[in-house]
Amino acid sequence: MTSANNLLAYAQRCHSEGRFLAAADFLLEAFRSHPEDPSVSRELGKVLRSVGDTEGAITYLKRSWQHDSACADTVSELILALHEVHREDEAVSVMLRSLEAGLDETEFANCIVDSV
Repeated sequence: MTSANNLLAYAQRCHSEGRFLAAADFLLEAFRSHPEDPSVSRELGKVLRSVGDTEGAITYLKRSWQHDSACADTVSELILALHEVHREDEAVSVMLRSLEAGLDETEFANCIVDSV
């Protein structure tokens, strides 16, 4: 059985190459064996957002955010996804709660710049 970290690495490589179905396959396998791993949920959210399933992406990004609300990568992806579906009030709430949880503002800004 391949470890969640290996599956995650394979998925990230596929995602960066634009091979979204392959990335999703690796991530779903990792999610089945490690449903509480926030990095797997975050990456699954990123892939879903890349293929235009913003609502699905939000579901997985929120799951990741609930485990680590100060993760700059998760917060930036979640806020961008919420903005795409015009849920700005929710995006503001996520941002405020993340700042209260210790979100590093500089790291967050860098993640936002890298995501757009």
